[in-house]
Amino acid sequence: MEIVNKKKKNLHSLIIIALLSAAVLIGFFLLTTNFAFVGKKSIHEDAGTYKTRHCLAFYPDSKQGLSYAKELCKGQKEDVIYDYTLVPYGDYYLVSYGGEKKYFADREFGPLKIEEVSDEGKRIILDYLRYTFKKDHPEKYYDAAFLSSLQLENIDFSAVTYSIDKESLLAYLPQYEMSVAIPLKYMQKQIGMNFGFPDELYRKPIYLDPDPAHPIVCLTFDDGPQFNYDPGYSSTEKIVDILYKYDACGTFYIIGNMLQNREIWADYQVYTLLKRSINQGNEYGSHTQSHLYALTEISGKENIRKEIEDPMVYLDDFMGYRMNTFRPVEGSFNNEVLESTSLPAVLWDVDSEDWLSRDVDAIQAQVLKYDYESGDIILFHDIYDETAEALEKILIELIDRGCQLVSVSEMFRFYNLDPSQIDYFYSPGYYE
Repeated sequence: MEIVNKKKKNLHSLIIIALLSAAVLIGFFLLTTNFAFVGKKSIHEDAGTYKTRHCLAFYPDSKQGLSYAKELCKGQKEDVIYDYTLVPYGDYYLVSYGGEKKYFADREFGPLKIEEVSDEGKRIILDYLRYTFKKDHPEKYYDAAFLSSLQLENIDFSAVTYSIDKESLLAYLPQYEMSVAIPLKYMQKQIGMNFGFPDELYRKPIYLDPDPAHPIVCLTFDDGPQFNYDPGYSSTEKIVDILYKYDACGTFYIIGNMLQNREIWADYQVYTLLKRSINQGNEYGSHTQSHLYALTEISGKENIRKEIEDPMVYLDDFMGYRMNTFRPVEGSFNNEVLESTSLPAVLWDVDSEDWLSRDVDAIQAQVLKYDYESGDIILFHDIYDETAEALEKILIELIDRGCQLVSVSEMFRFYNLDPSQIDYFYSPGYYE
């Protein structure tokens, strides 16, 4: 009898423990379950489900999908449900949760594999490599010898690995132990994939270093382009190549007649050079249509406007490129000139006097005798072979001094200046 009573007590205790455990579990379930999510389904029958207290995310069933779902739910403090749509692009999908929340996946919803990158794509990767060095490792960047070593022929692209993160192509270069992120809109053609981005003219990324030890200096070139040589031999091309070698940019103030009236260069050759130059960070402005007169010698605002803006209209029609500034002939202007156009007149601080000396050593000495302040503008002419020959030593010296060699528009961006609000511009630290 005593044994029976003991068993009853034990059974009673077990029942109580079980009831208490059930109550705890029910309580835990009630506390942790968000009933707003109960019964919710994805529009995709085979979707995976990831859930936190305040977040329910459906995802294409893959490791990549689960990882992205976790990212969506991370830190959510208010109830939210994420479901996705699939947009097919050839052999892969855009997985979209709306807005900026999207990524690309293959047919098994795994990461896309990049098999080939074109030569142009490799050049774009090089641009972003230089950009990343300037932004993250300035102690290496302001070294002309190091910069000039960052060339395509010196990069082992067979060791580079690629992945896609949202709307960027990530390229890891083990040679430099560095990853660079390039917008997919610039790389979709270069990797043979269509991600639905519209075509646009590529221009290399420019990082403007705010450190006052690295002054912004603008290189400008008047009177070109030089198209009276065979393609491949003009001073204009040589200058474009030298600028790119040292990750420098310039502003070319071109004469309309020099651009349009040519006997040697065909349209496609001109287009190829200008596109390459713009891709490499250079910009173009007007140095008038004819360069025959100072603008102050022309009567009538409409005549002045045409003389200034005809090169702009031509280049816009020719390749969809829009000029931002102009340079008056001889730097001569008055109120009537300024009122004739919406483009600001850009002058200069230092004249290389290449037009006067036509001597390599003299050009170098003239430019390098100054200590440059941020915003200074140097005047060259890209129609002289001597200027092209002198330029490399000038670039090496200025970079090693810590100068940032940029276009006029980039300098405006650095100073938060709106070109449409400027009539004329003499840069800070003007040299008499």
